[in-house]
Amino acid sequence: MKLYHNPLSSCSQKVRMVLSEKQLSWDSEVVDLQKGEQFAQAYVALNPNAVVPTLVDNGHVVIESTLINEYLDDAYPDVALKPTNAASRHQMRHLVKRIDDALHGACGVITYAIGVRPALMLRPTEEVDILINQIPDPSRRETRRSVVKLGVQAPAFVTALETHSTIFDVAESLLQSANWLAGDTLSLADCALLPYVIRVDHLALEDEIIKRPALTRWYEAIQARPAFAEAVTSWLPEPAIAGFRAAGEAVAEEIANLPR
Repeated sequence: MKLYHNPLSSCSQKVRMVLSEKQLSWDSEVVDLQKGEQFAQAYVALNPNAVVPTLVDNGHVVIESTLINEYLDDAYPDVALKPTNAASRHQMRHLVKRIDDALHGACGVITYAIGVRPALMLRPTEEVDILINQIPDPSRRETRRSVVKLGVQAPAFVTALETHSTIFDVAESLLQSANWLAGDTLSLADCALLPYVIRVDHLALEDEIIKRPALTRWYEAIQARPAFAEAVTSWLPEPAIAGFRAAGEAVAEEIANLPR
């Protein structure tokens, strides 16, 4: 089993979390997103969307992180990460769908507006344009262009913050009556939400977590699991995380003054 992934990628983190929780062995192939390795011909042949992660298991190629996690839970059921009853499975999948449909794109906006933009601004404009122009989806491409140019003043930024608040409120509500997002055991829903909570933490937006007591408890609990150290902490490049946090602190007042 081989995973093509990136240490900081949210979608890579949630797949690594599932692999670790299920105690599966895998070979690592790191894809450097800032160098544009996801657009290399050999990689696009595996994943035409030019994104990470991609799983290759016994020659079978699986793309899309949510589908990869479903595949892993189906193919390796000894450690099950789906609830046993239908209602809880629906709750799990409904939340995961909301994360995929809304939160993932919003996370990309805040990540580039705050954390990635400072480094991109130091690179030649032509080089940055080449990277952006290789994004296959036109809408995502133009949003990325706007965010890199305008930072937190980009039109999409406030909407992205509001999307995080909405989904985090849903999680807070679910966690009022259970330890985990789809019941009393950790599931694919918890692995799906985790990277986005990590990201706001790293971008110095931790108030979005702290002001929600149940979400705070959940975050502390999931960080205490052995899989977290293996799937997340061990892969985090400390200089990059320090840069994300410093960039977040640098624009904190600007964000606070944005009209909402």
